[in-house]
Amino acid sequence: MRHLLVIAFILFLWPGKGIAQIQGQWLDSTAHGNHSMGYFFTNRPLKNTDEGVVAFRNRWTRQTRNLYFCLYDYDSDSILLKYRATKTCDKRVYPTEHVEDNIFYGIYENLRLKRGIHNLIFVVPGYGKTFDAQMNDFMFRIQQSYSDSLRGSTAVILFAWGDQAVAPFYYKGKRSANRAANDFSIFQQMLESFQADTVFFEGKPRDLSYTLICTSMGNQMLKRYMLKRERQEIDMVKAYDRIVMIGSDAGCDSFKDGKGFHNITAMTDYVSILVNRKDGPLALSQYMNMKNRLGRVGPTNYSELPDNIKVWDVTGIINWEDLPAMGHDYLLRNSEIRDQLLYKETTFQQMKYSE
Repeated sequence: MRHLLVIAFILFLWPGKGIAQIQGQWLDSTAHGNHSMGYFFTNRPLKNTDEGVVAFRNRWTRQTRNLYFCLYDYDSDSILLKYRATKTCDKRVYPTEHVEDNIFYGIYENLRLKRGIHNLIFVVPGYGKTFDAQMNDFMFRIQQSYSDSLRGSTAVILFAWGDQAVAPFYYKGKRSANRAANDFSIFQQMLESFQADTVFFEGKPRDLSYTLICTSMGNQMLKRYMLKRERQEIDMVKAYDRIVMIGSDAGCDSFKDGKGFHNITAMTDYVSILVNRKDGPLALSQYMNMKNRLGRVGPTNYSELPDNIKVWDVTGIINWEDLPAMGHDYLLRNSEIRDQLLYKETTFQQMKYSE
């Protein structure tokens, strides 16, 4: 009976016949092969600024049913609007239809065919950062840390999702993650629609690898997305080669049945969970949630997990560089961890995890 009510509710909210669930609009179709530019996408509304300057709202952003795909110019610290994707169905309904005029075709042509990129890494940051901080930290700092060889084969694409940036209002960050999951469904359907287009890939190289890295509250956003998708009875699709969870602010029981990550292997070939037992912000989160956090203690049912889900205890790698963020933002601050992740893990396999 419950499933029938859910289906009836979704049908009620579905768009009318002939209206695409996701409508794409190219704002600039110019091809850019410049290595000093990087892609990002955001659900934040545009701000009214001086003519010719592109900027997005900094904080307190709700879901918008819009994603803007942009290029960030590292040299001039400026943003170029490329494409807007608008979800026409209700904000709570996840799209399932093929996406026409999908920007991923343009990303493929620009990154894979013109620049020779083979690895796409999508990064979903945590909640305690403004738009400006997300751009500076996850775009500029990671870009600056690249070696020449990595820069020639890998592109990092950021989801600058709307959140709030004041730590005492932690509960609003969880709410924001729940809302951002609805907008993330736009991106995920666009990616899956592109990957499923066998006609497009005829005669073209299909050797891209896809990695999703979620840090801090970004893991909560992914968990909410997966729970809502399951409730809407939309089958998971294996869209990623690897999903990496860093400083995860999801509960330690998130891999148990019905808790969100229980079916994550239907979405990826491999899962890495990084655990820092001295993560300061997650210790505070444990107090506020009255539950241990995944990124501090690991999953409670670790012994029951399949072999393609690995937990790596990186506590011993955390160093003085990580102290300003209390051992939490180590993707950005710890060069050893960052390099191993970007180079697809070289020595993490030697680490031991004990429950």
